[in-house]
Amino acid sequence: MSDDFSMDQVVGLECVYRSQTEHYRLDCFIEQYINTRNLHAVAEIDKTLRLTLKRYPGGHRVRVNELNAWIDRMLGYRAAHPEVVQLDDA
Repeated sequence: MSDDFSMDQVVGLECVYRSQTEHYRLDCFIEQYINTRNLHAVAEIDKTLRLTLKRYPGGHRVRVNELNAWIDRMLGYRAAHPEVVQLDDA
């Protein structure tokens, strides 16, 4: 593991790593998760995500893609593909 990754570590899931030197604070990660899964209309999604993240069994140095995948498995969500257009039922 490089020295860059071991610098500026945060204890707990206060942040989620984007790369070895960049990270999201937890609030920003949650916002990114809600946006990429188009979950704005889901009631109390912020609270649900925070409660789910408290049960995260992995280490504290988790990467965005790993945590996204874990939450997806736990809650059954999927990322919205940016090129897919939502069609209304006719």
